[in-house]
Amino acid sequence: MRPSREALAGTEERSDALVRVRPGEGRTVSVHSKTGPMYEDHIAALVRTLLDGYGVVGAHVEVREAGAYDHVISARLEAALSRSVGSEEPFRSPLPPPSREPTSRDRPRRSRLYVPGGNARMLAFADSFGPDCLLLDLEDAIALPEKDSARFFVRRALAAMDFGATELWVRINPLDAGGADDLALVVAGHPHGICLPKVEDPSQVLALADLLSSFEEAYSVAWPLWIMPIIESPQGVLAAAAIARASERVACLAFGAEDYTREVGAERSREALLWARSQLVASAKASGVQASDTVFPNVEDEEGLREEARQARDLGFDGKGAIHPLQIAVIHDTFAPRADEVAWARGVLEAAAAAAKEGRGAVAHEGRMVDRPVLERAKRILAQAGEGSDAD
Repeated sequence: MRPSREALAGTEERSDALVRVRPGEGRTVSVHSKTGPMYEDHIAALVRTLLDGYGVVGAHVEVREAGAYDHVISARLEAALSRSVGSEEPFRSPLPPPSREPTSRDRPRRSRLYVPGGNARMLAFADSFGPDCLLLDLEDAIALPEKDSARFFVRRALAAMDFGATELWVRINPLDAGGADDLALVVAGHPHGICLPKVEDPSQVLALADLLSSFEEAYSVAWPLWIMPIIESPQGVLAAAAIARASERVACLAFGAEDYTREVGAERSREALLWARSQLVASAKASGVQASDTVFPNVEDEEGLREEARQARDLGFDGKGAIHPLQIAVIHDTFAPRADEVAWARGVLEAAAAAAKEGRGAVAHEGRMVDRPVLERAKRILAQAGEGSDAD
């Protein structure tokens, strides 16, 4: 494989690397590192190993880095090479699978934090932010000319980084606007789920589910990836129940208020969003999936965030989106079960256990019958309070 034109990828910002690939005779690698000469030798060896693996000849590679990890340099090199040869396909090889466990469909998802998929500095510390769901964003957070580089970066970051117990999602672009290309790379990193934006019809979910099946097999992913459709339009709200039921992979419906209010011509207020939020929650709960509220756009308004999160919780949402790590603690505190709810949930499970031990089919607690939905709600409350496992 020979590069056909000069191409660059990445930046010279902290934790990132700028990689330039030029066609030419032979093969050379030059490295300029702010970390020091010893690291320059390591980077040069890493680059040569990747070039050998992809069979690249006739290339001059220059790397300028500022404290970038190996997976960052690898991703920037792959993006530059793909731009130079004019195709991503030669660089879609499987990666060593990460030591990551699957997650359950109904695990607590109080917060979902959006992080730009191409931002090396932010992702370097993403494991310390503490959200229930970390969303590596390839859609709104990435400028159109950089979407190819960002998907290479997300692929490598997912495969190389240890995110602890955080559930990992990737928000791809719509399938007909680059989303299929996103999947062809990022599934190799073995995320837990895929967020699909601007969903208005269940056919979009079905198309995503079909693609996921093929890529999971190609990359030997050990679990089925969950789907989180993002509802961002009046048409999507009206079709929310059908969207939620389109596939067993759907674990949660998310609401996007900014696009919704823009399309209906409304202000972003509690009154303007009440019907859409209520409709989305009812559709999700009737379909047996979770509902996650929209992001709060003003990072500096902590009280505004707390009030909107409280409103969302009271409407029945299970969690809320975040655009900054500082919003997570407020969201988690607001969606944490109250002491009386935890006590009620414990009582329900104790009553169910006693009935099972005595061989009784009927279960009652505090004078009310306990059916399966009530039992499941009690389990969710205890899981949110940290008293249940992800598999409960």
